[in-house]
Amino acid sequence: MTLNGFAAGFRRHFPDLVGRPVLVALSGGADSVALLYLLAEAAPELGCVVAAAHVHHHVRGAAADGDAAYCGEVCGRLGIRIVVEHLDPERPRGVSPEAWWRRERYRALEAARSRLGCAAVATAHTRDDQAETVLLKLLRGSGTRGVAGIRRRSGSVIRPLLDVRRAELHEYLSGAGVTWREVGSNAERAYPRARVRHDVLPAIVAAFPHGVEHLASFSEDLAADDTLLSRVLKERGVWPRIGSPVPLDAVAALPDALLHRWVLELSGRLPLAEPPSRRQIAQVRTLLSDGRPAAVDLGRRWVLARRGDAVILRPPPIAPFAPHAAAVPSRSELPGGFVALLGGEAATRARHRAVLRTRLASGPLWWRSVAPGERFEGAPAARQLAARGVPPQWRRAWPVLQAGATMVWLPAVGVADGWAGDAADGVAVGLEEPWERHDR
Repeated sequence: MTLNGFAAGFRRHFPDLVGRPVLVALSGGADSVALLYLLAEAAPELGCVVAAAHVHHHVRGAAADGDAAYCGEVCGRLGIRIVVEHLDPERPRGVSPEAWWRRERYRALEAARSRLGCAAVATAHTRDDQAETVLLKLLRGSGTRGVAGIRRRSGSVIRPLLDVRRAELHEYLSGAGVTWREVGSNAERAYPRARVRHDVLPAIVAAFPHGVEHLASFSEDLAADDTLLSRVLKERGVWPRIGSPVPLDAVAALPDALLHRWVLELSGRLPLAEPPSRRQIAQVRTLLSDGRPAAVDLGRRWVLARRGDAVILRPPPIAPFAPHAAAVPSRSELPGGFVALLGGEAATRARHRAVLRTRLASGPLWWRSVAPGERFEGAPAARQLAARGVPPQWRRAWPVLQAGATMVWLPAVGVADGWAGDAADGVAVGLEEPWERHDR
């Protein structure tokens, strides 16, 4: 592992990042410490200002505190700015610990990247990590999209060490007299990746010395194929929106390889706990070809259904809720996932928004669900919501703003007569839906 080789590889794979600040995800382990040192040494040549972020998971007690302290010491020696991001150790039930921490870790790193004004987050994934990922995906039954493994670049995340073996990084650090922390969770065989790392992959390499390189090369070939298929899908795919079906033929006509990716892409736009299984994808195929089953639950009650010659996406149903008192300004998180806003800049950027007269602030005010059979400006509220594309699963719980005895605003429909305000001095009101209809 040479400095010249690292700098050249960085220029080749990330030419747009040369001369721009980069944030290193620093755990304290050998791989991330090596990445920090390599970037710090290459910074003058690459013109990159280097910063670091350490994510404290708060699940390993004093050992985790030691990791954070060590990362601070390393950055202090190198004159590199470091921030420590803290995760809540409590996680939802029924969610894989590895998946949960991974998701929260990347969320924290992205927040740090944005706050520090860096162009990318650099993680220290190696060629060994790639081989482990390929094996894990294969053994868990993933399709080709999953087995394509770790991408060299995903959004704002880059992986400059994906062509480097872990042993090379250890040699590099040892030669420079640099120590590192051994992250305890990496050796706990209760986690699937740790079992693959310490048991499965060494057995493969013992029988096939170039196994790591071959697995990594295989993933690269699959990634290239997937990139091409994804581009074709982008050109040919049509997507059902909530309240807006798409023609059945437009989806059913997709070749099988594209249809598989279509289901995964659609599911990726939804707040699901995990991607749909092979069984669910097979059910979507028969739904499109035979009409049976008539609907497939993709997860968390997000349902893809066939209705005549159309395909429709149905969100989870939401139950009506009791009135919630409000004031100006305020932000109310309503049952079912709605967020209601009164006053402030955020209200002017909400999906549904209006400006009401300033007398609104004199109250009393509350948010409530639209009542069964209720009328708004002389017409049935439910019928007006349907005309605006509000799905039936949400209409019974749709929030309305009440002032005194008057419904002053029916989001997605309009403002009550006499309550429209002026943008210059009125009160901005807004409503965010539980899920932002593919605008995510």
